[in-house]
Amino acid sequence: MTNLIKRIALSEKDIESLKHIASSRELKSFEQPQDYKNKVTLKPWGHEFLIFENNCVAIWYLHIRREHSTSMHCHPRKKTALILLSGRALCNTFLHRNFLSAGDALMIDAAVFHSTKALSLEGIFLVEVETPPLKTDLARLDDNYGRELYGYEGHSEMHLDNLDKYNYFFFEESACHNQTYVLPQQFAIAMESYTNNEEFQRAFQVDPSCIYCVCRGRLLTSRRESLVELGEVQSGTSLQEQAGVVIDQSTTLMRLKPLS
Repeated sequence: MTNLIKRIALSEKDIESLKHIASSRELKSFEQPQDYKNKVTLKPWGHEFLIFENNCVAIWYLHIRREHSTSMHCHPRKKTALILLSGRALCNTFLHRNFLSAGDALMIDAAVFHSTKALSLEGIFLVEVETPPLKTDLARLDDNYGRELYGYEGHSEMHLDNLDKYNYFFFEESACHNQTYVLPQQFAIAMESYTNNEEFQRAFQVDPSCIYCVCRGRLLTSRRESLVELGEVQSGTSLQEQAGVVIDQSTTLMRLKPLS
């Protein structure tokens, strides 16, 4: 499986736009829960829910309905990785129009404005990795649903009951070795944790069909050079091309494997 994995860097327009928002708008915030587990947040474009969180990253599972899109927004203090699981999407930034198919990913630097639109009839599903886990770190520039002056949704938009109808699931980091979830979008998502490099060398096997994301620690080359940093994604094909992959600390990986 050949995947597009692209990094989007901060631009001068991003910096100026964020300055303008900070100086000209007063954000209206909503009271937030103590944590986001066992909740589905309803959005005007679809819904999302948290599937994994530690002190390094938070991972969210999103559904965007056909012809709907997220706001043109940025996260001033956190970087974002978007991995498309189904359908076709258009992710716009100030400098790029990024057309994505299932298995493609974007790594978006902190403070880069971006908006994701569903192009497929059935909408799209995607995974979003936020580094660090700061859910209310949000600045909206434009929004089709009139939310420019508002922060992240509050309690009234968060459902606590009948979560099965959204195919709700959540990974506990303490049980990562035993957790795999098969998504309706023909992807299997799993979490893997390794205490040290000895354990990693013994147990880790690269699957070239997979997409990997570092959720704790980092991946290094055999020369101890950075290969995949915290919150970043890489294809199994690229990892397999390395002469060796090592870790230098406790490491947690998310692995996404297509089933078709």
